[in-house]
Amino acid sequence: MPALFRVAAALAFAACAVAPTNPPPQPPGGAPAAPRLLGTPTRILSAHAQPPPTGDEREYFGVPVGTLVYLVFTRPLDPAALIPSRFVVLGRDGTRRVPIAASLAPASERDELRALELVIPAPQRELVSVTVAGQLFDADGRDIDGQSADVVPADAPPFPVAAELVSRGTDCPATSGVEAPAAVRVWWSAPVAAGAAGVRLLLADGRALPPLAVADVTCTAEQRLAEPAAACDPEDDSVLDYCTPVGAAIERVELDIGAARGRGGSPSAAGSLQLSHMSSGT
Repeated sequence: MPALFRVAAALAFAACAVAPTNPPPQPPGGAPAAPRLLGTPTRILSAHAQPPPTGDEREYFGVPVGTLVYLVFTRPLDPAALIPSRFVVLGRDGTRRVPIAASLAPASERDELRALELVIPAPQRELVSVTVAGQLFDADGRDIDGQSADVVPADAPPFPVAAELVSRGTDCPATSGVEAPAAVRVWWSAPVAAGAAGVRLLLADGRALPPLAVADVTCTAEQRLAEPAAACDPEDDSVLDYCTPVGAAIERVELDIGAARGRGGSPSAAGSLQLSHMSSGT
């Protein structure tokens, strides 16, 4: 067969070998998984700058500490996702600082995974804001990349930022034969210890009760370094538990100026907080 006819025959065959216009139906694949509804994104409630404790010679990888920034979130964080480079702190002079350490150091109580300490290298600068600039997950798997907050200057007093009704896992002393009393757990913007000023627990019926006691997991530096080491940190605790009668219908807590005191002994700011009823994992 001449070459010209062979080429024409090949083209004619190719023109006939086309895919059918109505292919047979394919078996259905697996149904897509329903999206998980996670609700309101986790937010930063507060960011508060603090100087290192007086006489603290702490260094990280040979870099001296300039400023500590304490963050409080609306939900507990996933510790596995906690990486310092995923935070950026902006200075008043326009410089951007990346923390040299990030830890859940303010976690003296057993479920305090909502308070975070960022270690900013020296020299000290006036800080303006902090931003989550990378994947950071809360305990429910929510990615909080992009969340930001203004930084409260170090000379501002600690202030209450959240209050939660805790029905177990407190360190309140036993009362009336109850081994695990409830407590109103108040989260502060910076490390605090209990103060002498008034605290009132407001009930649904309008009454106000004083706390039965104030629980603060704390210890001296000597106790912390002893063997076995105490489960507390005198420098970094941002939480106070106000012990309550079990079953009390508490809706709000009111705190006077000086209800807590900062690391340097300064009185805390006053506050009035509505209670949430979130568990430690929500």
